Amino acid sequence: MTERTEAATENPVPDLPPELEIEFMGRGMWVRLPTPEQLLVWKRTLTQLQSAEVKGWNAEQVMAALERTRKIIDSILVHPVDVDWLDDQMLERKIDLTGTAEIINKTVEAFAEAAEAERAENGTRSERRAAKKTTKKAARKAPTKKAAR
Repeated sequence: MTERTEAATENPVPDLPPELEIEFMGRGMWVRLPTPEQLLVWKRTLTQLQSAEVKGWNAEQVMAALERTRKIIDSILVHPVDVDWLDDQMLERKIDLTGTAEIINKTVEAFAEAAEAERAENGTRSERRAAKKTTKKAARKAPTKKAAR
């Protein structure tokens, strides 16, 4: 892998931290930003689960879809202890799969807020590039000592 590819894999959105903390059911959890593909599969799978009975899905198909959604949630959780904690909450019937959707929602919201804060503080990438170009042009056009005489 090249340096650029590794950096892109590490943090898919430039200028954002690779991990953020969210609060879920009174617990602080560190999460990664889900990829667009993960969000697409998440949404598609939940939509399919809602119509599973109409489609005539058997138990095996429903379990495969449930496993896929849980795999997505587990992949964004940074610490394995949070995965175990979530397992325990589900086993104790304190939360079901639809309740875990809040993890995805809070994660996306946290990264959106971080991106907005970054933009407010530093501007957009195109704004930063334009400012850099303006500075370079001004430096080139600055009068030299010989020209001032």
